[in-house]
Amino acid sequence: MDRRLWYIKNAALFSWLEDEELEDLAKHSEMTSCRRNTRLFFAEEPSDNIYLVKEGRIKLLRANEDGREMILDILGPGEIFGELALVDEEFRSHSAEAVDDAMVCIIGREHFEGILKRHPEMTLRVLKLIGLRRRELEMRLEDLVFQPLAGRLALALLWQAQRHGVTEADGATRIPLTQTDLANLIGASREAVAEQLKEMRTLGLIKTSYRSIKLADLEGLKSFFARISI
Repeated sequence: MDRRLWYIKNAALFSWLEDEELEDLAKHSEMTSCRRNTRLFFAEEPSDNIYLVKEGRIKLLRANEDGREMILDILGPGEIFGELALVDEEFRSHSAEAVDDAMVCIIGREHFEGILKRHPEMTLRVLKLIGLRRRELEMRLEDLVFQPLAGRLALALLWQAQRHGVTEADGATRIPLTQTDLANLIGASREAVAEQLKEMRTLGLIKTSYRSIKLADLEGLKSFFARISI
């Protein structure tokens, strides 16, 4: 089976399509591999494609007036991005970059729109996805305003553990993120994040290693967040 077709068939968003339409979608899509830190698109570029993550992770970034970037979201296999092209976004409002070596499927906007016209139920799913991401972003922005640094960091670690955590043999949950990525997730400096991680490590809540963090005591981290959150 064509690898493009296999990935598309295994994406929940396309579960409404018949085999013939799935094959047609695979033919009209492009599968591309990219190395870690590769930019798939930049802010202000034309918004003309939709992307499906096949392997690896992709982070969505937005820069402020000073040029400092904040991570809006981190996506894994089976998730789509660039979907704002379907709701009249003319130019990208953010950038997309590979967190690690990744593979994505690129689908042209016009072809995707044709599928949505034939399958209104998919349109509803896409609209729900856009609404969900907006609500998650609004909640994270509230955390940036109201939570102390330790609370924002604990919440980010718990959130990433739920979405991308890998359970290790010792029962710890490994999160494959760098301290810089964590800093960009919570709107803090890398130095401040490193200092707070050191305190969490002293408390036995986490362990740090190269390009990843292990949650050694998940319930303890939840209790830590409950104590310090406002």
